[in-house]
Amino acid sequence: MAQHLDPDELTDLALGPDARPTPVQHAHLARCPACRDELGQLRRVVRAARAVSTDDLLTAPPDEVWRSISAELESDTAPHRQTGSGDTPPMPGGRDGSGGRGPAWLRRSALAVAAASLVVGVLLGSAVTAWRLDDDTPRAETSTAGRLAPLAVPRAAGTVRLIRGSEAGQEVTVTVTGLPRTDGYYEVWLMDRSHTRLVAMGVLGPDGTATLPLPARIDLGRYPLIDVSAQEDNGNPAHSGRSVVRGPLPG
Repeated sequence: MAQHLDPDELTDLALGPDARPTPVQHAHLARCPACRDELGQLRRVVRAARAVSTDDLLTAPPDEVWRSISAELESDTAPHRQTGSGDTPPMPGGRDGSGGRGPAWLRRSALAVAAASLVVGVLLGSAVTAWRLDDDTPRAETSTAGRLAPLAVPRAAGTVRLIRGSEAGQEVTVTVTGLPRTDGYYEVWLMDRSHTRLVAMGVLGPDGTATLPLPARIDLGRYPLIDVSAQEDNGNPAHSGRSVVRGPLPG
């Protein structure tokens, strides 16, 4: 019987995603069940290991990976293969047709371990990548609280904070306490220093708090004040003229 394929040849065929056997290798694999079976096992291990992706971050690798690795390792501890009465004579390096342990066994075991390492490497690499991506994400910075002084409602008091670098760009968090119950709503505005130009921001929640995005490309130098008005639920979007608290936007 012709000599078996070299372990390096089988490894190259298993690892190469587009690897094709040469005519000589193809002819040997067609008539040698031992080499054909070994190549199939190696390819299953490699295919299972490569199936692990970044989506498997912090999750257990597919069972197929461990089954393939376990089967590959167990195959090397199984009883020697028998080829019948016409056993192939021992080959140099301990490689023989009956499955004797030699370079092939070492190569298969090493590849199985490499496949396991590949799985771990993908997971660890994904964790590092995710950590770096998260680490590079701009951190939101919150300013110190600015005070909103009472106007139409003497007992009302409020604060405003500017949040920079959030996913929405820039936001403001407005909190007002001491507001009376109303059949309408309380609206937040950006206001210029003359108190004549206003930009509607949004409505306070039932708890008197709201986090609202600043309009894109707004010039806060022109609108440095925060105003909260008491609005009637009459369909009129204009400022009611009744401001309950007002104060400067923190720098």
